[in-house]
Amino acid sequence: MEGPTARLTAMAEVLQIMSGTSFELKAVLEAVVDRASRLCRAEAGFIYRLDGEWYRLDVAYNISPEFRAFTERTPIHIDNLGTVTARAGHERRTIRIADVLQDPGYTHLEAQRLGKGRAMIGVPLVRDQSVLGVIALWRTQPEPFTDDEVQLVSIFADQVVIAIEQARHTRELADTLEQQTASGEVLRIISRSTADVSPVFEALIKSAVRLCAADHGGIVRFDPKTHQHIWTADYGVGSEEYREIVRRPIYYPSRDTLVGRTIMEGAPVRIDDVLLDPEYRFAEAQQKGGFRSIVGVPLLRDGFPIGVIVVWRLSVTPFTDREVRILTTFAEQAVVAVENARLVRALQRQTEELSRYVTPQVATLLASEEGEQLLVGHRREITALFCDLRGFTAFSETAEPEEVFGVLREYQAGMGKEIADHGGTLEHLAGDGIMAFFNDPVISAGYEAQTIRCALAMRDRFHQLASGWRRRGYELDLGIGAALGYATLGRVGYEGHYQYNAIGNVVILAFRLSAEARGNEILITQRLHAAVEDLFRVEPVRDIAVKGFSRPVPTYNVVGLKT
Repeated sequence: MEGPTARLTAMAEVLQIMSGTSFELKAVLEAVVDRASRLCRAEAGFIYRLDGEWYRLDVAYNISPEFRAFTERTPIHIDNLGTVTARAGHERRTIRIADVLQDPGYTHLEAQRLGKGRAMIGVPLVRDQSVLGVIALWRTQPEPFTDDEVQLVSIFADQVVIAIEQARHTRELADTLEQQTASGEVLRIISRSTADVSPVFEALIKSAVRLCAADHGGIVRFDPKTHQHIWTADYGVGSEEYREIVRRPIYYPSRDTLVGRTIMEGAPVRIDDVLLDPEYRFAEAQQKGGFRSIVGVPLLRDGFPIGVIVVWRLSVTPFTDREVRILTTFAEQAVVAVENARLVRALQRQTEELSRYVTPQVATLLASEEGEQLLVGHRREITALFCDLRGFTAFSETAEPEEVFGVLREYQAGMGKEIADHGGTLEHLAGDGIMAFFNDPVISAGYEAQTIRCALAMRDRFHQLASGWRRRGYELDLGIGAALGYATLGRVGYEGHYQYNAIGNVVILAFRLSAEARGNEILITQRLHAAVEDLFRVEPVRDIAVKGFSRPVPTYNVVGLKT
């Protein structure tokens, strides 16, 4: 699965299509199934829409004409629970099948024969407990979909639900061109916004007040943990005194206020005249604002309120169902903006933290749900590589500190670049000692050979540096050691100073080989030699006694690539 940047880009692309002035639901669905399939490494993708008692194919990705014809002439009945589609819709939850050929409950064999699907996932499109359809993805190999991929498809499913609902609203309100324009503008702002939702909220509440012919409006954010709700955006005729009152943090919602009542009910609340409503007691706000008719629509995320859109009028003019539907559309868009901002902030925090001790590309990978698990600690086969300078101690004792630091900067920059270029993870720099490892956190095929290529490139790079140093009278050489084996990897350190480390015998061996290596030698273990002997010219050198190992360790020196 591709990284967080690709995911955010794909979501932004879908939102951009949704925000187009000539909104077409099919284009959105095609974009969703295309992005979801590619990001989840699925060979085929489908979106089925529920029509009465039948799931009918709406759009598909990468299927043959024969299979498309089959799906179009044989819709899936809601009771056909032998299919992933009907089962996901019936249970209103994500269905994952690792291998349909091994699943006794799967009976859609003709579809499997035509599509060659093995691993499958079905995510229902649900709105207000009603199933609108299902997103289904297939792989032709029995490779189960991961939890991270399930979460990604669920986000796309949410976007599909929003797109379907937007299409319905567009059809119902086709005579209101102004609403369409305003809705598109908000979505365009969402697609451009990152961690800051303020521009979205400001545009949204301005459009809501105008399209509902209201005098004032605001958006209130609600924190379900602290039960605090705070006004975050407003637009209209309300005085500064009124704004000061409503911006005060309020804890524990109650039916005394419109916001509290909307949060408690989790549904739109209309008060035709607040002066005649026996439960409404926010008299201070009413007196300063002067409003009479008021409506609140909740911002719902997974069924839980995270905020409220409020608009009011100075006159007793009750809000209509049409106006409530307009506000509901804006509320859904606000939730999309909040979710996008939350994802971006989380990724930014994790990436910033991780960038302190791994390369930026590794930090981007680890700033994911899977990456969080990697940080906790895990076992994996890796290659560990150590290198340090020969003659550095004598050099540092006689050279000026500025000369020592100059040499270290050139040396560390040169070696670090080669490690990064060859896909290694730089663990630490300690004086002239450098450690890196390969195959973690990014799993890489052929990492054993890549380790040796990196060591050879480091040696060549060192020769370039050393020629300049010798002209200045610095006699230095380089020794490299590498080993293959299993290690425990994860985050170590404390708040504000973390490192991503590898621990195990493979690290000890690589360190000892580096210490034993003579100038210009690249010493590797017997196990690593066996993994790369077809690609590189090596020569056996000597056995090394390593503390903690019962027998001496055979070592080999890498001469170069085989012709």
